[in-house]
Amino acid sequence: MAEFEVLRGGSASSLRIRFRPGDVIKAESDALVSKTSTIEIGAGMDSGGGGLGGLVGGLLGGAARSMLTGESFFLQTFCCTGSAGEVLVAPSEQGDIAVLDVRRPMPGDQPQGCAAVMVTNGAFLCAEGGVDIQTRVQGAAQGLFSGSGFFLMRCSGRGRLAVSCLGSCIRYDLQAGEKRQVDNGHLVAWAESVHYTVGMATTSIFGTLASGEGIMCTFTGPGSVWIQSHRPQQVSTGGQKQKANQQVGLGGTIVGLCFACVFIIFLLLFAGAFLYAIMNGESVEWGGDGGSTRRGNGGRRAISGRTKMADEF
Repeated sequence: MAEFEVLRGGSASSLRIRFRPGDVIKAESDALVSKTSTIEIGAGMDSGGGGLGGLVGGLLGGAARSMLTGESFFLQTFCCTGSAGEVLVAPSEQGDIAVLDVRRPMPGDQPQGCAAVMVTNGAFLCAEGGVDIQTRVQGAAQGLFSGSGFFLMRCSGRGRLAVSCLGSCIRYDLQAGEKRQVDNGHLVAWAESVHYTVGMATTSIFGTLASGEGIMCTFTGPGSVWIQSHRPQQVSTGGQKQKANQQVGLGGTIVGLCFACVFIIFLLLFAGAFLYAIMNGESVEWGGDGGSTRRGNGGRRAISGRTKMADEF
């Protein structure tokens, strides 16, 4: 298992990951700062399985993750090919980094970590290879007023997960029935076992408007909640780093969508040829010499013709 270490300096943090042979880490695009020569960089989609179903799931998951949650179509992957290695990653915005333990319960395991974690838009930084990433839709009230958007990233499986925050990252561990209110826009992640609702900050409309708080999210345990001390600005002032990240994300989205379109067209052509052969009563049999012979109504007519000629003679 790779070792995660958060390096905090001033108002910005980075994450140092120490690898053992065979360790794999998947990260957000353009998150890499530095690496050793024993780390091999790749790109892939979190398919959650192998074979054709895994490939289709990866394509659809990458498209949903890119268009709905604002993350990259492809995930950057790091693999240790030597005896050991090290990678330094960092989010595009200054702030803190939190390392979460995602652990699907197995028979005989002691309760620890979170079976699944919901991550808000733009908070995902990296995760171990055993963590599965999917896209989930939340309710209308939560999507409109919680500040986390309609679409979330659901991280499950077994491994460590790193999320980025604006300002400091604070974790609250809620007991069963315990409640914690959080101002909208400060959410980062929470355990799937936690239930939350959205409502006014006070019992009266005047108090809600006069206090300046507006909408509050109320979380009910059991489970953990991660929040950030600073709220992201609605309108960014821009900058070279942000523009570069937007260009990288747009390029990855275009490439991924083109690949998905080509793959879908290939499947449609194959299905069309198969249906055409069935409708015309044709079948293809593969011979032992690697060749193929096509049989159908025409072949039967030819055989009948030869039989008739033989009878005449």
